[in-house]
Amino acid sequence: MDVFVPLFICSLLGFIAWITFTSIRRFLMARLQATLQAKLLERINSPDTLLTYVSTDAGREFVEALRLEREGEPRTAPFRSILIGVQLSIVLIIFGGALLLLHANHTLPDEPPVVLGTLAIALGVGLGIAAAATYVLSRSFGLVANNPRS
Repeated sequence: MDVFVPLFICSLLGFIAWITFTSIRRFLMARLQATLQAKLLERINSPDTLLTYVSTDAGREFVEALRLEREGEPRTAPFRSILIGVQLSIVLIIFGGALLLLHANHTLPDEPPVVLGTLAIALGVGLGIAAAATYVLSRSFGLVANNPRS
């Protein structure tokens, strides 16, 4: 059990660093994009200039970038969260089963593998149920089509 503490602390620190740097990168990209869009809007001084710019391909892309939701693009967020939930549940169930199998074969001492295996299986089943609930809710909200093949 003493081996898991440093592993857990290193994993936790790595996760915190990843979250921090990802958030900083996203913030800087959003700020840069907003600054560029603001400078471009400052250069447009009349409705005629705006219409001329919007009629170009770059102008259409600029206007599309200003919109929050794009109608032509598929909504992938529900699918992504469902797939991540299913993947995590499968991995945790297999990990927990392996720990319990090691305990059953007396490869590992008694208490830690049973506790960790049980917790991993419980997390895996919980994530699987969460993925199923996400799928059902996404269908009821209309984010996922009832018949995706048509």
